[in-house]
Amino acid sequence: MEECIPAQVFCLAELLSDELIARGWTTDDVAARMGGNEDQFIKDLLAVNLIMCVHKDKLLIGDRLFDGLAKVFDVDPMFFRNIDAGWRQYPDRRSPFEPPESIFGPISRRALFHVV
Repeated sequence: MEECIPAQVFCLAELLSDELIARGWTTDDVAARMGGNEDQFIKDLLAVNLIMCVHKDKLLIGDRLFDGLAKVFDVDPMFFRNIDAGWRQYPDRRSPFEPPESIFGPISRRALFHVV
């Protein structure tokens, strides 16, 4: 059986961005919905912001973040893992993505995470 090669793959950040915009949420809202105390909120917020801004193969996403995103969006964690795996598996099929400033809240922290 021939391998099915996608015409285009999307980074996790693009999917999350679309969902945040559709719901009128910011990355702060996602981190708050993941649950936990104030320290965990800060860690989750940093992790979500990194996902949104850093589209590099070396940025690995841990189980806590996959599970937290699944909780927030009420889906199985494998949904997000599969999106991420497809993006990593086909680097030559990646869709370019630039996250919109509006998802970062009233004062954008995006510049803190910009990696060239």
